[in-house]
Amino acid sequence: MALTEIDRTAWISAYIKAQSSPQPVIADHPCWWAIERFMDLDQLDSAEDAWSAILGVLERRPAARVLQLLAAGPLEDLIHYWGPHFIERIEETARENAQFRALLNGVWQSSTSDIWSRVRRAALGDCS
Repeated sequence: MALTEIDRTAWISAYIKAQSSPQPVIADHPCWWAIERFMDLDQLDSAEDAWSAILGVLERRPAARVLQLLAAGPLEDLIHYWGPHFIERIEETARENAQFRALLNGVWQSSTSDIWSRVRRAALGDCS
């Protein structure tokens, strides 16, 4: 089932709120669901939703800490599990968006060498 705009907005807001918290966010935190939802990437539909939410978080220009966690968590996992499916979109988005390129620099290698080399080139702005 496709993510509605209302659900997407709520997810993005809750993720930013949770990751902005000065306290550790654990399972009983009221916004934990937003973090946990990024962990459910077993189906393409959920990966597509995660891609949309990642871009939505980035659009809001949250604090650096939130962006670091977004890069090292949801974006890194998306690339690891779905890199071949998303790499062209990653490259296109990196060409058009300097903030996304910066976000890619927070991702650690966790995919095949071919995908990883394309991610690195995209992060450097060299994805022609």
